[in-house]
Amino acid sequence: MGRLSSLEALERLEPAELDLDRSPAHRDIVELLRERADLLGDEDRILLKMYLDADSSFHQLAKVVGTDRSTLCRRIHRMIRRLSDGTYDVCQRDERQFSPVEMNIIRDHFIRGLSVRRICRQYGLGCYRTRTIVEKARKLVRSAAAV
Repeated sequence: MGRLSSLEALERLEPAELDLDRSPAHRDIVELLRERADLLGDEDRILLKMYLDADSSFHQLAKVVGTDRSTLCRRIHRMIRRLSDGTYDVCQRDERQFSPVEMNIIRDHFIRGLSVRRICRQYGLGCYRTRTIVEKARKLVRSAAAV
C-alpha cells in the first residue's frame, strides 16, 4: 500500500483541528488508522485511539500520560508512519511464504516498532535469523512494487 499521500497533512494537524466532516481524505486515513490500531500493543493502541478520538491537543494528552509533549508527538507520529507502511499488509496477503512465528516477527518489527534485539529475546531466536526474516519481508515488498 505504501505511504498515504496525505499523511503528512494529517500529521501536522492536532486532533482538535481534524474536522472529519469537511475532509474525506482525512476521514479515510483516520478510519484506516483506527482499523490498524488493533495490531499495536496495548499502550500504543490506547495512545493512538486517544489521539484520534479525544479531540485534544498533544499538550493535553501529554499531561494525561505524564510525558513531555514532544516525546508524545514523536511517538504518535512514528505509530502513524508504521501503520501507514504497507510491508505488513503485503506479507499478510502472501502469508503462505511465512510461518506464523515469522508473521508475528514481521508484525512486531514493522507495526509495533520493536527492535531486532528485543524480538530475538522475546522469541528466543538469534539475531541472524530475525534479520533474515525482516529482510525476506522487505524483499517481498520490493518485488511486489516492481510488478
